[in-house]
Amino acid sequence: MLVLGIESTAHTASVGLVEDGQIKGSRSDSYRPSSGGINPRDAAEHHRSVFHTLLTELLNEQATDVSKIEKIAFSIGPGLGPALKTGVELARYLSLRYSKILVPVNHGVGHIEISRRFSNFENPLFLYVSGGNTQLVTIGDQNYSVLGETLDIGVGNFLDKLARDLGIPFPGAPVLEKLARDGDKVLDCPYSVRGMDVSYSGLYTFLKNRISTERSEDIAFNAQEYAFTALAEIVERGMAHFGLTEFSITGGVARNRRLRELLEGMAKMRGYRYYFPEDKLLSDNGAMIALAGYMSDLTTDESVEFQQMDRVDSRKSNWIGSRKLTPKAMVGGESVVKQSTFQGMNCVVKRRRGGEYRNSKINEFINGQRIKREVRVLHSLKAVRIPCPEALYVNLEDFTIILNKLEGKVLSQLTSEINFDKLVEKVGRYVAVMHDAGISHGDLNLGNILVGDEVYLIDPSMGELDSELEPLGVDIHLMKESLKALGKEKSFNSFLRGYKKSSRYADVLQKVREIEARRRYA
Repeated sequence: MLVLGIESTAHTASVGLVEDGQIKGSRSDSYRPSSGGINPRDAAEHHRSVFHTLLTELLNEQATDVSKIEKIAFSIGPGLGPALKTGVELARYLSLRYSKILVPVNHGVGHIEISRRFSNFENPLFLYVSGGNTQLVTIGDQNYSVLGETLDIGVGNFLDKLARDLGIPFPGAPVLEKLARDGDKVLDCPYSVRGMDVSYSGLYTFLKNRISTERSEDIAFNAQEYAFTALAEIVERGMAHFGLTEFSITGGVARNRRLRELLEGMAKMRGYRYYFPEDKLLSDNGAMIALAGYMSDLTTDESVEFQQMDRVDSRKSNWIGSRKLTPKAMVGGESVVKQSTFQGMNCVVKRRRGGEYRNSKINEFINGQRIKREVRVLHSLKAVRIPCPEALYVNLEDFTIILNKLEGKVLSQLTSEINFDKLVEKVGRYVAVMHDAGISHGDLNLGNILVGDEVYLIDPSMGELDSELEPLGVDIHLMKESLKALGKEKSFNSFLRGYKKSSRYADVLQKVREIEARRRYA
């Protein structure tokens, strides 16, 4: 079977051919603005002007013609509306003129298929990083499942915006990478990881405001170190929490060598297998769309419209099969957790790691901050009578905290229990009390709730005191996504029944809707 792929989501127009699951070739041409970022209408005009030439060159190169093509796959989204429209129009035209099957493909699924196919991994975790997308993805029940993502802008967008502010023309990220090699001054930047989600708007604003006072090389250095350390951390957390052993990266930002160094260091520390695709497979290209289209049994007619906010988990991907995530107990993300004794008491010793692959100063900053936050939040939770561990001893020099040992299982291991929804509702009641006291957890998920003789909230190391609505909304969003990741999305209603006791219920739920509505492709 010969499949044509058409890609036009952003700055690149591309066509590719896949025959019987093997990539035969692709042709691409990218729009380059003279200044500023991508102008969607100019990008669309560029695509219209080059698509005919690209298709003709590709067909001639492969000594074939449109009549031999069986399916035409095209990017349906996400992306820039005018640019997407050009690819959809070309696909429609070819389908009508030559009576070919149309196959809609999510742009992100195309990227992920490259990693899935060439890694030969059975059940990997995917880190998908590009201009508009930053997602942690796994294989779910015949579809791709998002474990975490950006809460605001994609990592590539962050890098390109900062580069523009430094006077670097689009695409600025590759130039920023070169500048960063000559930077070494570590700044006290915002570092925002929430569960397996990341945020870059605070880091962007902080560095933008220091362009006039710091060297460009140091601005670039800090942008990469903080942004990529966050990505390595969420990969590490996802792998550890679900007991996975293999991961791969995909998307345009995955070409960055510093990102690869950090991920490779984390993988060696943990003993994980990893796969980094060739650079030519990571740029937007028609071949990845053709590959996903070859695998897909989804079809559409000529009336199809592009979906500007389409997601990798928007539709079924039957060909990937099904995988069930199995949370692991007593396995930390960036921490090593051991049982021990302290002054005759059973305890848990938690030592934070990361120095094996992170910049040493940034590692010290992150781990020290996390331990201090955990102690403060635990003390505050105790004060409002929420069951939680007690900090017995802290050593900031080796990033160790000793907690009293609580017996039980994490809630993520109890999803099949008959009283699961009642437990979730009780969690909602405790979170209501916590939020009314102005406390956020920062990593509220089923793995951080221990069920024994009580329901305990544990590991609030990303939490805050005197919290604004944003971190409270993030807490609720994280709980919702945690339930969804384990196939228990309906149980979120049970959580809300308990959470309704919060005096801030309406305002926090509105903030959750705002968080979820934010554009992740811009």
